[in-house]
Amino acid sequence: MGMDLVSACIFCAGFLLGGEPAPRPGLSTEIGLSYATLSRQIPDSAPGRDDGDVSDATPKFLLIGLGNARDAADGLGAGTPAFEWRVRVAFGPSHDEQQRFASPEQVQIETDGTGRYENFALLGRLPVGAADSIELGIDRRSHKATDVLNIGQSEHQVSEQRVLNAERADGAIGWRHRFPGFELAAAARYVKVTGYNATAGAFMNGSGGFFGGSLEARYRREGWTLALSGEAMSGSIDLHEESFPDFHARDTKPDAALSAGRLLVGYSWPTWDVFLAGTYSREHLPFVALAVTGTETVDFDGGFHPDSTSKEFFGDLTVRHVFTPAIRGRLGLRLASGQENVDLTDAVGNRPPEIVEVNRRGRWGGGASRTLGFPELTFFLGADFAIGAPR
Repeated sequence: MGMDLVSACIFCAGFLLGGEPAPRPGLSTEIGLSYATLSRQIPDSAPGRDDGDVSDATPKFLLIGLGNARDAADGLGAGTPAFEWRVRVAFGPSHDEQQRFASPEQVQIETDGTGRYENFALLGRLPVGAADSIELGIDRRSHKATDVLNIGQSEHQVSEQRVLNAERADGAIGWRHRFPGFELAAAARYVKVTGYNATAGAFMNGSGGFFGGSLEARYRREGWTLALSGEAMSGSIDLHEESFPDFHARDTKPDAALSAGRLLVGYSWPTWDVFLAGTYSREHLPFVALAVTGTETVDFDGGFHPDSTSKEFFGDLTVRHVFTPAIRGRLGLRLASGQENVDLTDAVGNRPPEIVEVNRRGRWGGGASRTLGFPELTFFLGADFAIGAPR
């Protein structure tokens, strides 16, 4: 999965069967370290401030992997192995922060907490003749966090605790056919998403699975590689909500959808590979369970139901270098930016609907960079090692 497995964004694009540079032939192991951040911002919620309501989650991953691969017949395909199995696990602690700078009519909300990411990916390719392969992929990305909320004008006053859980699990089965220098792949997809958000004033738990598909076209000529991938899944979520004051149970089955497209361009020298990828990701979900802002906390406690639509663009740079026939290093950098609209409808009364516009931007960097939206950052540094005689 490349950079998708160490991204802080749980519900963003997850290409299981393609979309990254070709792996090392033969049996190998890999290890890597990653820093990532995800930030959701409601700007200008307080007069005179350039970052009114900001919430972020920042994981630090350790990734380990083991796999084996065998290249396709000479001249066939565009770098994807004919036979492959691979296991990757990326675990890491995370830190949550949120702060709303209050105007006179608002209460100040500050949140601080810790959590963990538990991600893994399994991949298998089995050859069927010289030109075809059956492909199987499974992955899960999960974030669980416990936050301490300080609601009110007094700092360092613990008001309540919040528990968050965001999870996306994908499964895919597909077929890949190889032509000279070119290959096409298609897969049936299943995805299950879970969102959990519980405070003293509100409880929200949504979970559901739905189906879709993915396509990939990949081309290689001399040192160049070009790949185009797309995925789309849609369905509905079983959602249970309760909120202050009577905590009346509300059970609904709203729609949800996940889709993405990716373009990858790369060039390979004898000891260097450089790949650039651009990804557009769209998520429509009936809950907010990751980097919840203070404004949303107040709305959910007040009985509003959220419907979130997020659109993001990711730019990835991957550089690999062969140090020895048995050791290769890998550097990855991802910058992401986007916009999210959270439509709020009153589930307990007759208040008019509201729209919360949320910027998806990086928080690190001070002053105006927060308003201008310096992109979210994911940084990865790793290496893979041949087991036995390198090929």
